[in-house]
Amino acid sequence: MNFPLMLNNDWLSLFLVVVGPFMGSFISASALAWPSGINFRISRSRCTHCDRLLGVVDLVPLVSFLVLKGKCRTCHNPIERQHIIAEVTSTLIALASVFIFDGWVMLASALFGAVLLYIALVDFRTRLIPDIASFTLIASGPAVLYLVYAKDGLSTALIGAVVGYGIFWLVAFAYRHIRGREGLGMGDAKLLAGGGAWLGPLALPWIILLASTGALVILLLTGNGNLRKDTELPFGPALAVAIYALWLWSGSRGTGLVLL
Repeated sequence: MNFPLMLNNDWLSLFLVVVGPFMGSFISASALAWPSGINFRISRSRCTHCDRLLGVVDLVPLVSFLVLKGKCRTCHNPIERQHIIAEVTSTLIALASVFIFDGWVMLASALFGAVLLYIALVDFRTRLIPDIASFTLIASGPAVLYLVYAKDGLSTALIGAVVGYGIFWLVAFAYRHIRGREGLGMGDAKLLAGGGAWLGPLALPWIILLASTGALVILLLTGNGNLRKDTELPFGPALAVAIYALWLWSGSRGTGLVLL
C-alpha cells in the first residue's frame, strides 16, 4: 500500500523488527510500574523476588527468558510472564506493520499497536485504563487520517471518536440507572473513542462485536464454572485486540485505512 510522505522502507522495516522486542520489554516494565511509575523511572531493574540488580544477560528481550528458562539466575523463582508475553506481542506488532504498511504509516502502525499493548497490560492488572494512553490515540488518529485522506480523513476520525465515546457512555449510563451500579468504566469509552479516531465510525460495531465475543470466550474458558452476574472481566484487552486486528485487516485490503 502506498502513502504520501514515504520513508525508506528497507531501513525502517529493519529498525522496527529489531526494536520490536525491546519496545515490548519497555512497555511491560511501564505497565507494571503504573500508576506511580516511581520505581521504573529512578531505579535499575531488579528481581521482584530476591531484589538482585539485573545485568545485561538478564535483560535481553526474548533471549534472556529462553536462556534462563523463565527463572531468576539467583533465586530461581519464575520471571513475571507478562514480560515475555509483551516482548512476543510487540515483535508480532512490528512484523505485521512491516508486512502490511509502507513508509511512515508502517511506523504509525507499530506505535499504535504499542499503545494498545500498554493499555491491555495495565487494564488486565489494575482494571483501569490510563487516560494519557487513550487521549494519545484520540489525538493521533485524526492526525494520521488527515495526512492520508486530508479533510475527509480528519472529519471521519473526529466523528469516529465522538460516536465511539458516545456509544459506551450511553451503555454505561443505562446500566447504572437500571442496575444501580457501575457496569462499564469510562476508560473503555475513551479507548473505543481512540479506536473510532483511527478507524472511523463504521468500524465501531465490528470492534464491539469482536471484543465482546473474545471477552465472552475467555470468560467461559477461564471461569471454572463460577460465572455469576457480578463476575468482573477487564474489557480493555479485548477492545485493544479487536481495534488492532481491524486496523491490520483494513490496511491489508489495499483500499485504505478506514473501515468502509
